[in-house]
Amino acid sequence: RRLATHKPSPRAPVTPETAMSAFAAVATAGYRVNPGPRRPSLGELRTSGAEKPVLIRSLKKGSVVASARSEASAEADSFYDVTPEYCGVPIKITGRPKRIVLLRHAESEGNVDETMYQRKPDHRIELTERGKKQARQAGLALKELLDPDEQVYVYVSPYTRTMQTLYELGQTLGPERVSGVREEPRMREQDFGNFQDHTMQELKKERHGFGRFFFRFPNGESASDVYDRVTSFRETLRNDMNFGRYTENCTVLIITHGLTLRVFLMRWYKWTCDMFDKLRNPGNAELVVMERGERGRYSMLSESQGEDFLRKMGFTEDMIEDQRWARTASMSDLNSSWATSKGAIFFESFPDRLEASRRAVKRADETYFSRSETTRRQAMKEAKTKKAYDEDLRPHG
Repeated sequence: RRLATHKPSPRAPVTPETAMSAFAAVATAGYRVNPGPRRPSLGELRTSGAEKPVLIRSLKKGSVVASARSEASAEADSFYDVTPEYCGVPIKITGRPKRIVLLRHAESEGNVDETMYQRKPDHRIELTERGKKQARQAGLALKELLDPDEQVYVYVSPYTRTMQTLYELGQTLGPERVSGVREEPRMREQDFGNFQDHTMQELKKERHGFGRFFFRFPNGESASDVYDRVTSFRETLRNDMNFGRYTENCTVLIITHGLTLRVFLMRWYKWTCDMFDKLRNPGNAELVVMERGERGRYSMLSESQGEDFLRKMGFTEDMIEDQRWARTASMSDLNSSWATSKGAIFFESFPDRLEASRRAVKRADETYFSRSETTRRQAMKEAKTKKAYDEDLRPHG
């Protein structure tokens, strides 16, 4: 009955073209770019002169409207050399924030006393007093990066220590500078398997021999597991850019954990597993800045963050060169000299990588058998003790 009496609103007409364009802007996370000739869209055929319809989302939720904008102005704020399209329909990409700042939580109880993980759930570990000061200092450092009218949109891990870091940071940054906050469980710490017992130190030694990216803790996660959920978050982040959740004069702040931060960078910049293994965590509450370059790509080289900082994190010279390239590259450019683009690491240098893998296997064998022998002797000792105890309980006579 309601459908029979419903009348569509005349303020937001939806045509096949507007519906397809709205779908395209939302559904395509990869921004397929077609640099070659294309068939004009229906909207272009209906429009004459230099004015071209550019589809934008209206402020009213759920409606799509068409407005005219000159071709020159439409291209002026684009980060692409050519107009991104979907099914022949131009897509307007907006909302790429000025920078993305990654922040490892401030110093926590677990950083100064690892036995805390045996007595307290990982997600409830709190900051130390020193950590609270670090977080407030990070707020001041972030404030210096921002323009006077620039806002911050925050994604934060739900762990107590990351939430506390955000709270303390807000005391010096100012909550009024925060345009929105989203709790993001996908950016939580690597799961180590509930309470961590006395074997954790041995497991971490074993991880170095096995391989840091693929080693999975019992009842926990490997870095490759974290990679999967970080990939999902990355797509959410890109969709939020398309939805207009923040403007181009905005900083996105992601408060997370050391390994998760490194995995995020690995996924964003398409690093290999070998590259990841060489990376080191930034310090507690240390800003890691991805600055938007002059043509739209994000680079970790900026006025506030130089090459020495990247080397300290474990970047190779090739990785640093890729960051130099990103400062001036457009969104549609491809770094042909990057190792994974030209395929050199999969062909010319693969024998060296294979030999390095064999050396790692040897180290893993030595570590594993050493630990296994220790465990075997401990088990035998415990078995003998239990046998003697049972014999004492056995009735005599």
